[in-house]
Amino acid sequence: MGSVQIVFQDTPERFRPLAEEIVPPLVELLRGLCALEEKFYARDRKQKAARPGGIYSTQAHPNSQSLWEHYREAYRALLDPHCTEKLLSRRRDCCQSMGDPADFACLKGEAKVLFTMKSGGKAVAVVRAYDGFGSDCRFELKPEGGRWKIDKVSHNTCGGGPWRTDFYF
Repeated sequence: MGSVQIVFQDTPERFRPLAEEIVPPLVELLRGLCALEEKFYARDRKQKAARPGGIYSTQAHPNSQSLWEHYREAYRALLDPHCTEKLLSRRRDCCQSMGDPADFACLKGEAKVLFTMKSGGKAVAVVRAYDGFGSDCRFELKPEGGRWKIDKVSHNTCGGGPWRTDFYF
């Protein structure tokens, strides 16, 4: 696995040590979600290749729905313990897609996480994806139950524009 560089933004010195408590577990979680997506994407491609008409057939594989259900169950099992009750209560669904490259594949190599913390009750970590190409992902984390948990997830495209809340994380 590649290394992760933490870049501090508007973070007083007293909160900087908390970055080492917050960012590495977040990165490991995202790497786990990436590996899970890659695993199910490979299964999906294999399943699609087995359809009548091959991979480019417009006919759905009979087990397609089952594969997606297993993917969502595994995704939730991995992610949900790291989310606040607030995030879980407003989430509409999870893992709406699987693809190549997987979400957070950028964390396999050298990665940059922008870290902001202005008070002890909230931290913001922005995963910089693809050096300005793609979608940056912003995680707002709050302490809950003695741990830092994800409270809100947002995206913006190509490092610009407004942050849009992700209700499917």
